[in-house]
Amino acid sequence: MILLSLASKQIWPQVLAVAQLKPERVVLLHSGDPDESKNPAQRLKRFFDESGLAAKGATRLEQIPDDDFAAIERQLDELQSGRQWPLAECAVHFTGGNKLMATAAFRWAAKRGVKAFYLDRHYQLTWFEPRDGEMHTHAETLDGHLTDRLDPVALLRCQVDASEVQRSGQVLTLSEAGRKISDSDFFRRIGNGQDARTWLRLVGEADRESKEGDSLEFSTAAVLLKLGVYRVQRSLRLKVKSSSSTGTRLPHAEIDLLFAWGGRLWLVDCKDRKPKEELALALRRCLPHSILPEAEKLLGRIQEELSIGETKAMKEDLLASREAGGLLGNVVCVWKAELPEEVQEYARQNQIQVVRKSEMVSGLRDLLFPERPADSGDIASLKAHFRK
Repeated sequence: MILLSLASKQIWPQVLAVAQLKPERVVLLHSGDPDESKNPAQRLKRFFDESGLAAKGATRLEQIPDDDFAAIERQLDELQSGRQWPLAECAVHFTGGNKLMATAAFRWAAKRGVKAFYLDRHYQLTWFEPRDGEMHTHAETLDGHLTDRLDPVALLRCQVDASEVQRSGQVLTLSEAGRKISDSDFFRRIGNGQDARTWLRLVGEADRESKEGDSLEFSTAAVLLKLGVYRVQRSLRLKVKSSSSTGTRLPHAEIDLLFAWGGRLWLVDCKDRKPKEELALALRRCLPHSILPEAEKLLGRIQEELSIGETKAMKEDLLASREAGGLLGNVVCVWKAELPEEVQEYARQNQIQVVRKSEMVSGLRDLLFPERPADSGDIASLKAHFRK
């Protein structure tokens, strides 16, 4: 198969289609728009060449118009004739590109007797095959787990545009001991606070000094791996992309955990500390029972300012994760403290999943396997909830 694929900012339709169809050659059709099409196509080509998803050198770039319907069809004719692509071996993937490009590419395929397909967000490939003067369609479901073993950092580099990976962090996988221990024993020990690094194999570098949230990051990664995730990347840093050699070297965002699962890129934000506003409450408990009204007022103001700053920082973290994940990205927050209602509402509106540390195993299992049938533990938990 020669896959003629319209490139755009969202990489996952391209990655999933190539993983499913395994074409001998991939032709990424892009416009001259650097942000919407040309640069994403270049990143995709680099990813296909380096990841092994397509044979090295089997992916090429071809520019087509994006604002002239007839010119798009003419350019496709010229490319097919000049490159000598046998029409019977071609397939047009029109999920990407702008609407004009997609419509023109589809009509070109229909007029030339070339099969075409569209991939929706539910992983359904809908095929269109011109035959006997009619358009025949059929659908097939794509297995999103085809891409679970791909390098999540390479996928992130392919996805992000305004940022670049400054530090790829650590690769976490289960050690032999982690693979051998039973699930129930493993999750029980994690819940009791045992150091998760006992069952992890770490490759790469993160911060040299331990941080307060490291324990939760390792525990969350260990649970994800035991639930079936192939590899988890920990402690990545992003910096603003700059064409200047003297551009900034300071990171603007840090990703606690990153992994590929079910045809999506998952980003996990872990917070294992108490809210900052509780510092003011702790200070108040250390002071005499009776203090000046001015001091009481000042403490209240400090608590309010800390709360606003913490909420803003939470939102900025969530926004950075949302942007990095892309259209087919999932963002998960695993936090110890109860989130402020404002942040919870922000997470809901942005399709960000929140998992409490105390319910980590069940919460992450539900996210990874949303269609699994309820087991006895789920039913018992539900009964206990309603009895309350």
